[in-house]
Amino acid sequence: MATSGNRPLTTSSSDDTFRCPICLEEVRNPKYLSCLHTFCESCIQTYISSTATCHDSLNTKTINCPVCRKCIDAPRKDISDEEWASSLPQNKLIVSIWLNSNPGKELCKFCERKQKRVPATHWCKACMETICNECKALHELVPSLQNHKIANLDDTKVCTDGVEVEEFCPEHQGKIIDAFCHQHQKLCCCFCLVKHHRLCSKVETITDIGVETAQHDIPNIISVFSDLEKCIENMQEQNKTKIVDLTLMKQEICTKTEIAIKEITTLINDAHAAWSKAFEHTHADSVGILETASDELKRFSTTVHETKILLQSVLKSGSPKQLFVTKQNQLARINNHISHLKSLDLWNFPEKYTQPGSDFLKQLSNQKKFEDVNMSKGTSGTIETILYTVRKVTGSDIFRRKQEMSRKDWMKVSFKLTSKIRNLSDSVFYGLFVHDTKIILPFRNPPSLKIFDVSKPEGKCIHTEKCPSPPYGLCHSRINESLNEVYVSFLNFVDLYCIDVEPMVKFTKLRTIQLSKPMKAISCGLNSIFSANETGSYTCSEDFSVQCSSSFSSEGAAVLFLSSSPKSDLHCFSKNGRVVVADRTNKTIFESEKFQGDLRGMTFDLHDNVLVCNRKNKLKQISHGGCKSRDIELADVRDSYNVILHPTGEKMMILDYSVNNFCVYQIL
Repeated sequence: MATSGNRPLTTSSSDDTFRCPICLEEVRNPKYLSCLHTFCESCIQTYISSTATCHDSLNTKTINCPVCRKCIDAPRKDISDEEWASSLPQNKLIVSIWLNSNPGKELCKFCERKQKRVPATHWCKACMETICNECKALHELVPSLQNHKIANLDDTKVCTDGVEVEEFCPEHQGKIIDAFCHQHQKLCCCFCLVKHHRLCSKVETITDIGVETAQHDIPNIISVFSDLEKCIENMQEQNKTKIVDLTLMKQEICTKTEIAIKEITTLINDAHAAWSKAFEHTHADSVGILETASDELKRFSTTVHETKILLQSVLKSGSPKQLFVTKQNQLARINNHISHLKSLDLWNFPEKYTQPGSDFLKQLSNQKKFEDVNMSKGTSGTIETILYTVRKVTGSDIFRRKQEMSRKDWMKVSFKLTSKIRNLSDSVFYGLFVHDTKIILPFRNPPSLKIFDVSKPEGKCIHTEKCPSPPYGLCHSRINESLNEVYVSFLNFVDLYCIDVEPMVKFTKLRTIQLSKPMKAISCGLNSIFSANETGSYTCSEDFSVQCSSSFSSEGAAVLFLSSSPKSDLHCFSKNGRVVVADRTNKTIFESEKFQGDLRGMTFDLHDNVLVCNRKNKLKQISHGGCKSRDIELADVRDSYNVILHPTGEKMMILDYSVNNFCVYQIL
């Protein structure tokens, strides 16, 4: 019905006109969406072109109804906008109403397709098209067309009362709606009745209820909708009035606000000036710290350069004796200069500025000023870097002694008791050598780190360093490189200390590292740091950033134990009564056989064999690979709870849990 569809459509019962919600003109060639809203075909095509989007992973185009915003999917993925608009069903009811209101003004649609202009005389309600007398006769000859209802366009009563359009089921294509389920308030086709409503108590055909509905329901609905239109118009008028009122209120509030702002501008300017002055002072202090540190580093660089030039000259022309004396003197000079640098309170550099708050009006009201900008500091790593580099020269004796101990058959070494500490004030689970004859132990009550001298058979405490919170595990910062640089875990953060023990004990905090995971047991390996808490074990970088994690179980013990190898990236822990050795990715290298007793602290020896405490007067030693093991008798130990090896392999410490003792053994 191309022609009739392109004409404006009006109702036959009133002067109202069917209007397209998009162009607001009389609707032409009406097409409707699945939500039953009707639009001009050209309008809906333009709308599709401008708003269609790919909605999901299948790239199906969708639009939202311009009226109700319901999401409408395209019939297929590759359809064009023009095809989509053309494929939408025509609103034949509106077309039929227009024809009934405009009889005798149409051409025969059948003839139009044959390029003939023949006036229409009849209307086929099944074809929904106007036809001429000849085409009406054709309907009577073709069997498939003989049942079509045909009305005379000159019959005013038929045209007025005969609007009847076949409605098709949206669920079952091609099936006509011919029934209504009162129970579900649903229009149904024959398939719907069988599929969804065969058990419903009240279902009637449309023919049976049509007359009653037309006589009673429709006038009432029309009246209600008329009232609703008026109600909506009233609400729209109220909204317009509200917009005007709100605009006036806005203008009034803006005026009052401008006045208030002018009143406090002077206060803000004064507070800002004072704040800027304080900030400039803070910034000057920050820059001053960095400049002073740079000056100190420049002086140290001069010392290093002079030492290098002097050693180069003596190496070229000096005697062996002079070379040795010069080396020792220059290394002593370097160490003295490093001691001077460590004594300076410079190495926590300014890191960033933070502003406590931005509610300036509240600050002015309560404090009569803006809050000052805070400067936060963080360790620069300068001293650590210098110490690490210098240790490569001054710490060579540790490597030499370790190499000598590595030549031993560690599955046959023996142990000689050399010192013992009795009746510690609190249970201690971790320990570390910070010198050949000095040991550090962490105490939780009160929180402290204690240094013990074990140079004699009866050791003694020589220093107590108070801590802000209970310390847990500890380890050297770099295994076999320095004995006096120690990481101490305080559960949620780690402090790095430089511990000088001669001529007197002195703790210098070099760095504080905030942890992303709580860490109790910590151990420093060749290239990684390993740690654990009650639920997980972690492989960390030097700043304790977690690189790899896995589940961890303490097997009911109140204390966590793990250890790392001094020669490889292996670490060990206990699991189900076995010793497990794993690499830095937590991949298991081997598991030992299951042992009797409670496995507790453990450590690697210089051949990557594992020494294990099992709460007896013996120490278990498991060879690398787990192929063999042995028990080691320990003098003066009743309940071995943790074992700590000196980095050179020359000494070993055993913590005795039941009597709060610890023993130091020389390894023979």
